Amino acid sequence: MRMTQPVRGMLAAIALSAAIVLTTAAPASAAITVTLSPTAGTVGTRVDVLASNCNQNATAVIENTNVSIALPRNNNNAQGNFTVPDGMKTGTYSVLVTCGSETASAKFTVTSGSGASTGGGSTASNTATAVLWSGAAVVAAAAAGLWLLKRRSGTAAA
Repeated sequence: MRMTQPVRGMLAAIALSAAIVLTTAAPASAAITVTLSPTAGTVGTRVDVLASNCNQNATAVIENTNVSIALPRNNNNAQGNFTVPDGMKTGTYSVLVTCGSETASAKFTVTSGSGASTGGGSTASNTATAVLWSGAAVVAAAAAGLWLLKRRSGTAAA
């Protein structure tokens, strides 16, 4: 069965619209997620804490320590940092973040060695990555739609 040009165009437009809607839709109440950067280091290491999807000031605590971290609101996230204190023993610790009535955690590993680790890594939120890949998906879907439209029409693609 051979499809006519208007039918192919309509199908391509529907596919492109669905791709845009599916890549940009966000859940109504996204759960907070905690990202640590870096996820391991020695005493003296600065650790950035990001609570994605936390649209208010938050707090974080490190299990089995007296370390408490304030995470001020920054756009739709809360973020702050801490320095691994002297006396923290090697091992893995949970960093528990409380944002309103929600809680989430991430693991940080204290490693042996002397001096602070270099670098702090990036604190870019997962949202930035999602937007980047969503944009790439839209461009790819548009290119595929144009290719499908032009493939049999006999005209050169623009």
